[in-house]
Amino acid sequence: MTYREDFFRMLDGKTPVSDVLFYTMDMTGTANCGYKMVMPERNDFVSVAMNGKNMWGVPYRIDDFGTGFMPAPGEFILKDVTKWKDIIKAPYDYDYDWAAAAERDMAMQAWDKDAQVGGMFAAGGSFFLSLAGFMGFEGAMLAMYDEPEALHELLDYLCDYDVWVFENLLKNYKDIDVMGLADDNATEINPFISYDMFKEFLLPRYKRLADLIKDNGKIVAYHNCGRCEDFMDDMVDIGVQIWNAATPVNDLLSFKEKHDNKIIIELATRFYISQTEEEVRAQVREMIDTYAVNGAFTWISDATTMNPELGAQLNSWIFDEVESYGKGFYQR
Repeated sequence: MTYREDFFRMLDGKTPVSDVLFYTMDMTGTANCGYKMVMPERNDFVSVAMNGKNMWGVPYRIDDFGTGFMPAPGEFILKDVTKWKDIIKAPYDYDYDWAAAAERDMAMQAWDKDAQVGGMFAAGGSFFLSLAGFMGFEGAMLAMYDEPEALHELLDYLCDYDVWVFENLLKNYKDIDVMGLADDNATEINPFISYDMFKEFLLPRYKRLADLIKDNGKIVAYHNCGRCEDFMDDMVDIGVQIWNAATPVNDLLSFKEKHDNKIIIELATRFYISQTEEEVRAQVREMIDTYAVNGAFTWISDATTMNPELGAQLNSWIFDEVESYGKGFYQR
């Protein structure tokens, strides 16, 4: 049984035959799980800039330790959502050679397409985070109350652009199995917005992209690493089959049971540099024992720290334990 076969068994609600599947979100190919992540050559179409401006003109800054990046505080480009047409310009590039880029990108991966799964992650769908980048969190949320008509227009404009990107990716990156949306619309405690606001402003645009992915025969993944369980039933309803970076702040066991184990939980859990090797390995085993039972599970957690040396040590323990403890897990 290949990793690819086990992956699709899980999407049918079945238990894998042998090992716990795992990979890292850094897309470097760490781990032997047979899951290959592809980033397009022109990732400025679909990603933020660590230092400088992203494709929408939003200034970004990386923190002093190089562990993360975010819109530059206070440097918002859209003060009044009713003026969005004057400020927000989609970065279409109709002369870009998608076919040539796909050929280069896919050749670099060189995976066994019969045995491994290919994914393209976070290709679009960051509607809430885009608004927060344009206006700040407060500005984005106030716009939902004060100027819903203008906000709907802006979101449709953003979605039109994402559709253009997705259509080109789907047409040219044919061997990809999974396409991902990404939108962190929740903190570790609660969502940023109400369920009603989610349904009105975000869900219809997520659905438009999910429909496009499904119509092209691909699996829909969705990244949200906050406590977003309030929204996840709706995401399943529109076709999401993988919840990427699902964290234990959500009731993941109830979610798996409710959806018949047909939604793959890609677990992300925290590790700390204060932990000993014994504690790290014990945490890995506890997470696998808790969430991997009966399948519908992939391990993706690694450790991001302000100290690269300590981070590398943590990750060596994490992935050694995932691989060794996960080996033959479903045959025990």
